[in-house]
Amino acid sequence: MTALLDIKENLRRIYSRYSMYILPAIKFGVAMIAFIVMNSYIGYSSSMSSPMISILIAILCSVLPGNVLVVIYSIVMILNVYGISQEIAIVTLIIFILMYMVYFRFSSKYGYVMILMPFLMAIKMPFLMPLIIGIALQPAAVVSMAFGVLLFYMMKYGSGEVFLVVNGTSESGLDRMSSFITDLFYNKEMMVLIIAFAVAALVAYGIKRLSVDNSSTIGIITAGVVEAIMILGSLYVLDVGEGTYKLWMIWVFTLVSIIIMLVLQVFILAVDYSGTEYTQFEDDDYYYYVKAVPKIKVTATDVKVKHINVKKARR
Repeated sequence: MTALLDIKENLRRIYSRYSMYILPAIKFGVAMIAFIVMNSYIGYSSSMSSPMISILIAILCSVLPGNVLVVIYSIVMILNVYGISQEIAIVTLIIFILMYMVYFRFSSKYGYVMILMPFLMAIKMPFLMPLIIGIALQPAAVVSMAFGVLLFYMMKYGSGEVFLVVNGTSESGLDRMSSFITDLFYNKEMMVLIIAFAVAALVAYGIKRLSVDNSSTIGIITAGVVEAIMILGSLYVLDVGEGTYKLWMIWVFTLVSIIIMLVLQVFILAVDYSGTEYTQFEDDDYYYYVKAVPKIKVTATDVKVKHINVKKARR
């Protein structure tokens, strides 16, 4: 614990000193990850899937607000889908318009959640995001998370459509649009994941706000178990079978997500429950009962070694 707190304090000092360089670097990294994942699924537009173009767009995103990154990501995705099918590109554009009507209304601060969710889905670690939202963010981020899951399945469908086009078995025009909408919005696995992740995030957030010791730890473990049980139970009841995630993956990666989040919570909020104090006071209308829990702080010590050169006396 002390070692982690030392790392946290050092990172805080580094960030406070070099934040003007660190923030653009983080935005650049997020953008590059997003474009790499996109190109791995639907990178069939020669102009958009070029590594140099991706790097240039990521550099541009690094100096722009986060919401602009979301818009640029959407444009690049539509252009890539257009390289697969004009009809699917039109449907994708309509979905993005409807999606952003909700996104900019309720969850505009959490665009990076939506951008990173397809990456977590691709590496089989989406179970981590609900825990992060529940412990470190606000419930509004659930909207961005749900849209991120939707983006992943849109890209996954696009990669499958390319296979059909190459083999000459793809449907035409309106049939292709209808098939895209049906396969996307009647995807039981996608709906199960969205609901389970949303419930897990709200469970973690609700427990974290309880006035009990170690509420964050309890929230992380409970939410992880809840999302795993909901996903396994729903997939079994709906007879979805083993789709994107095999049964063992759900348990293993959920456990890994819980462990990672237990470590991350030290960096998010480390408190000393042994120093908890209670107080109460009143005004004309209410009695107030206050529970104060001190944060754990470790002061990083700067050790300076002074070298003293002693001149030898001449003989």
